[in-house]
Amino acid sequence: HSGLNDGERLDEWTRLREGKATVAIGARSCIFAPLENVGLIIIDEEHDSSYVSQTNPRYNTHEIAKFRANYNNCNLVLGSATPSIDSYFNVKQNNYKLIEMPNRIMKKQLPEIEIVNMSEELLSGNASMFSKKMIYELSNCMAQKNQAMIFLNRRGYASFVMCKECGYTAKCTDCDATLVYHREENMLKCHFCSKRYHMLSECPECHSKFIKHGYYGTEQVVAELTKIFKNVKILRMDNDTTSVKDGHLKILEEFSRTKPAILVGTQMIAKGHDFNSVTFVGIMDADISLHTADYRATERTFQLITQVAGRAGRADKEGKVVLQTYAPKHYVYRLAQKYDYKAFYEREINVRQTTSFPPFSKIIRILSSSENENLTREQIRLINQDLISLHDEFGSDIIFCEAMKSPVKRMQKKFRYQILMRVLEKSSAKIIKKVYNIVNLHNVKNCTCFVEINPQNLS
Repeated sequence: HSGLNDGERLDEWTRLREGKATVAIGARSCIFAPLENVGLIIIDEEHDSSYVSQTNPRYNTHEIAKFRANYNNCNLVLGSATPSIDSYFNVKQNNYKLIEMPNRIMKKQLPEIEIVNMSEELLSGNASMFSKKMIYELSNCMAQKNQAMIFLNRRGYASFVMCKECGYTAKCTDCDATLVYHREENMLKCHFCSKRYHMLSECPECHSKFIKHGYYGTEQVVAELTKIFKNVKILRMDNDTTSVKDGHLKILEEFSRTKPAILVGTQMIAKGHDFNSVTFVGIMDADISLHTADYRATERTFQLITQVAGRAGRADKEGKVVLQTYAPKHYVYRLAQKYDYKAFYEREINVRQTTSFPPFSKIIRILSSSENENLTREQIRLINQDLISLHDEFGSDIIFCEAMKSPVKRMQKKFRYQILMRVLEKSSAKIIKKVYNIVNLHNVKNCTCFVEINPQNLS
């Protein structure tokens, strides 16, 4: 995995290559392990978007796994409590065999999920980030010397800093991205390129001292909990606290031996962890993943809620989950509350079919980037010109095709333009082959261009 240095990675590779190790356990790149005579491939938490590489070389772990399973004539097992819509669709099409595990380990009950309407909290005079119910359940958990997990998929202290008088918002000079405030270091950071800036003492444009902080992140949650629970150990687990070697292990080991304790974290605490004394899980802002411009938004929200809720009540003690939202009537919360994956799938697949989104189509993204904006814009223009001929050839099988600036218009000093296409599944293989040929015809020096199929991130 990426936490190994080059020497450690070579040692593991050599052990596998020479047959000294016969089981390879790893992250995405493990699918390329130099094993011969493979007998079984398991992809755990198969729905996780990290199985699709978003950097070169770009690949989908599932596709490589299918190839290796066929080549070695072995079984491929995809495991998940919340399978991806694509995978469950393959079950319905009889392409995959379904093996169900209807009961939790030791037949324990899944924790009760209580949905709290934060709009009502505000109307009742509670302007805090925590609902009264969240604090009540946390207090009970700590009083009983148990452990709790608080989930918020947004790191840092505040998601942006803005001048209240003129509206200036601090942005990265190398990326088209708002800077996030990290109070522990008193720095502004870009979460795309990791560049750091000094925190503002005044607005650089109008010199006002009135600086507003944006949406709270994990760092601010820890700061507030520390004020409320003065004698309780509170740990934080996100990209900022786990960037050092073995950072994950140190935090998890300290949490496991401390009672009472609260672990605050992003999606890295949502799955895989098994602590007997975790009896409470708080989901701070469930709406973060729901309100994104992505057709997978509801799917990812359902998966995150189900996965993080499953951290509570895994042993003898019953678990409880409090979910805070401003949209309590949304169907994704009602179905997640019942842990009803099949009902969620039926609703979601109906929406996908009606709107012709995957798995009934494929999304093709052609992204060009360069430090010279004219170069990348011209490359996309020429590619788009050639793609027009595909409309004539395939007609209505191409549902959508448009050239545009990327949502993040500049990243790491490079300007970004893209073409998005949506094509029906029945013609996708032919169209994708032609798209690759067209892109290869328009190679431009000092300009990077690549094609992604069903990209996990459209920003």
